[in-house]
Amino acid sequence: MSTAMKSASPDVRLAHTEAVTRAIGVMRERLAHPQPLRTLAGAAAFSPFYFHQVFREITAVTPARFLATLRMAEARRLLLHSNLSVRQVGARVGYASPGTFSAQFGQLTSTPPSRFRTRARALGDARAAGASWWSRPHRQPYGGAPAMVLTRAPEPGSLVCACLMPAGSLRVHRGRWAPSTGLSRVSLTKPPACGEYAAFCMVIPAGTRIVDALVNDVPGSLHIGRARLSVSERPPPAVRAELRRPAPTDPPIAALLPLACPPDAAGPT
Repeated sequence: MSTAMKSASPDVRLAHTEAVTRAIGVMRERLAHPQPLRTLAGAAAFSPFYFHQVFREITAVTPARFLATLRMAEARRLLLHSNLSVRQVGARVGYASPGTFSAQFGQLTSTPPSRFRTRARALGDARAAGASWWSRPHRQPYGGAPAMVLTRAPEPGSLVCACLMPAGSLRVHRGRWAPSTGLSRVSLTKPPACGEYAAFCMVIPAGTRIVDALVNDVPGSLHIGRARLSVSERPPPAVRAELRRPAPTDPPIAALLPLACPPDAAGPT
């Protein structure tokens, strides 16, 4: 956090949040169109340099990364609920090249678009409480890894997924998510190198359909926690995060979670 941000008054921080929210609204309305930094900064009434700084401070990622995540979230929704081709889905969210869209989708979500469609539809009515199989594609957390401690424990049977990203990025550290089931302390993958990170945690309540939380963005289907982690020692420190409903300035991080398939689901896994 910059010195200016640290010393900002509550009124200034509120104004910054409102400005960033306006810019995010423009992003959502114009997903299929180019969105240069200058245009987004204009929506916030900031200079491009200052807007970039404020945006990253409030959302934990850069404007370009936030926009990429919004596009992935909408693409996932279209892949699940429409019969549009992968090419058409890519065009709907701003990619003129099908190859570029497929590469970006696979890079950010760890699943090609066509396979995501198969897996998302295979989830059907699967609820978080019955998703113990979710951890099968993931390695177990490593000893010495940092942990996220939630301010309140999720209800029993909730699906809890956490990840660690280099600050300002959407690159999940080591490409791994750390699944848990209803715990308030979640280990975060391999111990990272020294540096600044953003730690995210997502909790899907026990009775919630998994696709409602990870694809449909149904209100109340997902709670999140977010914290900054500065790694300069071994073992890395634990970080505390308030569990809450997503806010407009939270990147739709659920769009980056790879989907697993129930063991009895048809189709490729």
